[in-house]
Order: sequence, then C-alpha cells, then structure tokens
Amino acid sequence: MTIRYKKCFTCGSLHVAKIIYGYPTADAFKEQEEGKIKLGGCVISEDSPQYHCNKCGEKWTADEAIDAAYNEIIGLRASVGGYFEGYYDVTIHFQDKKLTWKYSLDGDSLEKELSDKDITKFISGLKIVDLLNWKRRYEEPDVLDGTQWEVEIIMEKRNLKRSGSNKFPAEWESFCVLIRTISGSEFE
Repeated sequence: MTIRYKKCFTCGSLHVAKIIYGYPTADAFKEQEEGKIKLGGCVISEDSPQYHCNKCGEKWTADEAIDAAYNEIIGLRASVGGYFEGYYDVTIHFQDKKLTWKYSLDGDSLEKELSDKDITKFISGLKIVDLLNWKRRYEEPDVLDGTQWEVEIIMEKRNLKRSGSNKFPAEWESFCVLIRTISGSEFE
C-alpha cells in the first residue's frame, strides 16, 4: 500500500478531485464541471487543502491523508535474522498496548506494556521511515544466505507485508532503531 491521497478518509469514496489554486483557465472550469479538479481560489496558504471529495465534500491536505493512513495501523510484526545468527521477532499491538520480543537462538523473550505516549511516538517514527511506501519485496539475487527480514503491517481490513533477502529499504537502519527503542532489546 502506498498512501492513497485520493481516497476520502471520511466516506471512503475514490471520486476525489485535486484542488487547483490560482487564476483558472477555461479548461479548468470544464475540468471542474467534470469532477476532475476543484478550483480553490487565488489565495493559497500552507494549510490549504489539496484534495476534495466529490461525494461528501470533505477537503484535506496531503499531511492529513498521511496521518489517516498511519492511524489505520493497529499493530506491527517485524522479524530479522539469518540461519546461523538466529531471528529477532517483535510484535506490537497498538490497541492492547502490548509488545512481545523473541530471539530464536537462545529462547530469550519478553513482554512489555506500552503507554499511549510510546505508541504515538512509535507511529510518528513509522511516518518518518515512510513504512507505508516501502516496496513489497527487496531482494539481492546474487546472495544465497544472509539476512532475511519481514514486516507485517496489521490493519483492520487487510494486513500488508514487506520483506527482503539481503537487501533493505533506505530507511531500514532507522526502522531498526525505532524497534530497539520501543522494545528496549536488540533488533538487527
């Protein structure tokens, strides 16, 4: 899932128009009648809406669409490791406010209660590492062994998976720091 800026988070409609600012052309008036765009006027500010739902009339900015997308996440499961060095596995349930951490080689595990502040800070970190815009698969085909990883983004309707073998998104190290910070344990 990439973030769907053109999906109304109020009614769920995909009949959304981009809001265009400035002096309109004749073509712009025609496109507005067809519902392709929405004219926003000549004055634009930093918090001017960028999208308009043609069904319910809701307006929002790209930042509000990002917030809405990340607020749909109800949990996360992440694992990383390899055959010889073992696997770290972390599961975080936002609604239950619980975290479990496990390491496969020595059987270490822990359970931890999370505060609302912990979860809010963690979700902010997920936005920074741009988790929802990671590709589904990262793979280095010329390496047979090494490090495999998987992140499952738990949502109410449909979970999303991101994974890799010896290749990582650019934000991977920051993601690992985020996991280590919230769990208080190793994850690499």
